[in-house]
Parts: sequence; structure tokens; C-alpha cells
Amino acid sequence: MVKRQINSVPLVYPQGGTYKLIIGLSAPIKSEDYVSLAFAANFQYQYVQFQNISELSQYYFIKTVSREQREAEIAARKDERLTFYTAVADMLRSKGINGEECVYRAICEAAQYPVEEEGLVGEIIHILLTPDYGKTAFDDKDEDLDYLMASYNDAATAGRQMFNCASIYSGCPEGQGLMEMFSVLRDE
Repeated sequence: MVKRQINSVPLVYPQGGTYKLIIGLSAPIKSEDYVSLAFAANFQYQYVQFQNISELSQYYFIKTVSREQREAEIAARKDERLTFYTAVADMLRSKGINGEECVYRAICEAAQYPVEEEGLVGEIIHILLTPDYGKTAFDDKDEDLDYLMASYNDAATAGRQMFNCASIYSGCPEGQGLMEMFSVLRDE
């Protein structure tokens, strides 16, 4: 209990106080006359700290969440990746493309040719197209979700083992793959 009190930062300060945020920018200006010249600007923001919790509740709805509610929200979020894959497959199907096969192929190719080192967009693609991303051995088992995600996990495994994704998922012809829309796949 003492440790929590030491590490926690209070939101309310009965004695008052001020938060300050200072943002500055400085840039050198090239000069012909061996004179150091720089452009500098800074912005300072000051916010008064809350002295009473009622001041905070004017701006934010403060609600208590029970452990059961929190666990129910976590359980509801478990299938977000499955929902994403289904939505992408439906969108592709509406354009006359075999949606499921192309999603499987994209997952396979993303596992085969990782793009997470390609900046923010690559990291986002990696997270979206890796069905088991974020899973650990300590997570609670959900057999229903595991069953629904099995084919997506199989696609990722095939990619990691360097199988030919285009031939395994031949229902998604060359030129219609999701990864082909924004990248060039090649062995290095």
C-alpha cells in the first residue's frame, strides 16, 4: 500500500499550483558576415492545478468501473482483429475479388516479407496482418476465438515457413493481393 502511494501522482492538489508547458524552436540563419544569427520562438502555456475533485468533474464524467465490466470489455475486444479481417474480405468481395483468399494471402505474405522495419505504416501493417500479434503464453485461452482465427494463424505460419503464398491462396490472383497494392514483394 505504501509503494502505491509513493508511485502515484495525484490529480488534485489542495494547496494549488500551476502546470507549465514550454515549447521552443530555434533555427540558425545563414549569414555572410561570420556573425552568429538564429531565429528563436517559444510558447508557454500555464494551467492551474485542480484544488478539488469537483473542479475536475466539470470537464470529465467520472465513473467507476467494476472488475466485471472491465473484464467484459476486454473479452469484447478480443475479436477486433477477426472483425477487421472479415470487413476487409467483405469489402474485397464487393469489388468482385475473392476476399477471404486475398486476406489469407496478405497475412501469409506479410509474415514472409516483414514490413515492420519500414516506419510507422509498416509497423501498422505488421500489427494488422499478424493474427497472433500481442498474444502471450500467459493469455487466457478462448477456444471459440482460437477456432475462428485458426485459418488466419495457418496463413501466417505458412508465410513464416516461406511457402509460396500465391500458390497456396490461388483464389487471389496475381495483381489483386493486398500487399501488392502498396508494396513490391521480393527476396533479398
